[in-house]
Amino acid sequence: MRFHNGNALLAGVAALALGLTACSSSGNGGGSKSGSNSAGPQPNPAVTAGTHGTGGFAKCATEPTTCNSGDTKPGGTISYVLEKTIPGWNQVYTVSNVFEVAEVEDGIFPGAYLAGSDLKPFLNTDLMVSADSTQAGDVQTIVYKIKPEAVWNDGQPINFDDFKYLKDVSDGTTCPKCGAASSSGYSQITSMEGSDGGKTVTVKMKPFADWQSMFGALLPAHIAQQHGGTDTAANLNTSFQWFDKNVPTWSGGPMVITKYTKDTSIEEAPNPKWYGKTKSSLDKLIFRIITDQTQEPIALKNKEVQAIYPQPNADLVSQVNGIQNVQSYLGKGLVWEHFDFNEKNAFLKDQKLRVAIFTAISRKDIISRTIGQFVPGAAPLGNHIYVPGQPGYQDNVTSTGQGSGDVTKAKQMLTDAGYTGVGTTLKTADGKAVAFRCTYSAGNTNRQTECQEVQNTLKQLGITVTLKTTTDLSELGTGNFDMIVFAWVGTPFVVAGAQQIYELKGGADYGFNNDPAAEKLINDAAGTTDLPKVQSLLNQADKLIVADGYSLPLYQKPTFLAAYNNIVNLRDNATSSGPPVNVQDWGLKAS
Repeated sequence: MRFHNGNALLAGVAALALGLTACSSSGNGGGSKSGSNSAGPQPNPAVTAGTHGTGGFAKCATEPTTCNSGDTKPGGTISYVLEKTIPGWNQVYTVSNVFEVAEVEDGIFPGAYLAGSDLKPFLNTDLMVSADSTQAGDVQTIVYKIKPEAVWNDGQPINFDDFKYLKDVSDGTTCPKCGAASSSGYSQITSMEGSDGGKTVTVKMKPFADWQSMFGALLPAHIAQQHGGTDTAANLNTSFQWFDKNVPTWSGGPMVITKYTKDTSIEEAPNPKWYGKTKSSLDKLIFRIITDQTQEPIALKNKEVQAIYPQPNADLVSQVNGIQNVQSYLGKGLVWEHFDFNEKNAFLKDQKLRVAIFTAISRKDIISRTIGQFVPGAAPLGNHIYVPGQPGYQDNVTSTGQGSGDVTKAKQMLTDAGYTGVGTTLKTADGKAVAFRCTYSAGNTNRQTECQEVQNTLKQLGITVTLKTTTDLSELGTGNFDMIVFAWVGTPFVVAGAQQIYELKGGADYGFNNDPAAEKLINDAAGTTDLPKVQSLLNQADKLIVADGYSLPLYQKPTFLAAYNNIVNLRDNATSSGPPVNVQDWGLKAS
């Protein structure tokens, strides 16, 4: 979404990284020229700590929505790197709700609200006149007014039908088989009505704290009608899957896809029907897929690409900082690395085993071998819902001993749980030797190190861990993993994100953890607008999630953006939208 409703995976960054949602199009560079940031840049503590920028990025920590600004000249091409291949084209669909897809489709999918570079939501004033919410008792009413001139690139208006289609495929009941990445908010809608020729959408729903997260990645309903339909659950599913299987030739944003070379590149050009304030000055934007991270600095140095946004490691940062005329920014945001278990695994369904494993793993050792080499002060993350700097963050993990590296304690836990062969060949009570895979993103040296740390540590417990690579985090959606390391890329909507990730039917509970008590607390948080109460409820839920032992937060991930210094209006956006959220502003600096 431009707000998927919560999190998206970061494979490479997997786009499951916190923001499982779809990105939308239009909008500006993180709110620098329009939207809710009219009061001026508001630095966010979650971004400023430990950051560093050069060139036009030098002020990005304190001026996140306006740094690297400049006038552009007509024409030119910018090539921007994606670290993962494209699993599908419908970012609203759980399997394709990954970060790289969101980045490509930032300029294609329109959305009511976007995520700014300051990690705050802002109204997409290219698409929307207004979006107002009121509440009377237990009924919340939201009135969306769409700009009369807002159209899809075939000239059809963006209207009520598109809002209704997204609701129907996402609410979990109208189309049970659709498999939307998140049902948050949509499942609480009780009615929708269109007026003013479909340009006004009135939604009535049970109160939902993160209502701005909804309708962040609109799909064209009139196209859906041509490829399956919108009138029945079966037809909705057919059209929804069609969107995933077919490269979009449609667009409701500032760009349109003109060419796709499988696993190599996606080319975009300005949308001639773009109705927004700023029209792209570029001739062409190329998203080049480079899955081997070690090749990114080489491609940048050779000017085969002009901008990269890799998951950084010490060697990569050092190489990039040595390239002439390249500016870079090392930042932080709503992105965090973690291990997840798949509870469908015959061994890992045992909560006692999971907790013992997490107790043996040392997060400090992992950090010292990965991001600690180039991020001063990097520390373990203590929460599954909030990151440091966000109101509501508290450490709920450390006191439990998970991530402490206490192998002796872990061994005792396993012995107490009835396991035999502790320290040699760990076996269940019925004599089966415990073994599983640790999956990481191919070409990602940090994640390779993280799985190697797990492998070496668990050998001390008598557990055999086999390393497995993936180039496609859609494996999460198919359940083809035992233990996996990836990152969530979040949005400013913590409640919607929690519903998406930690509810069994939320759309992104890939580990199949079932905790009704935690779900109730999260849903209670969604039904109130009292911020202290929301934070209290979510932290209570987080403590239960910690106790479940199926997900271990590692650290808040650093972001790293590098580009030639003749590129302006490109800036970091450490949310599920990524830097291309304001792609129509990108361009070559005017002389």
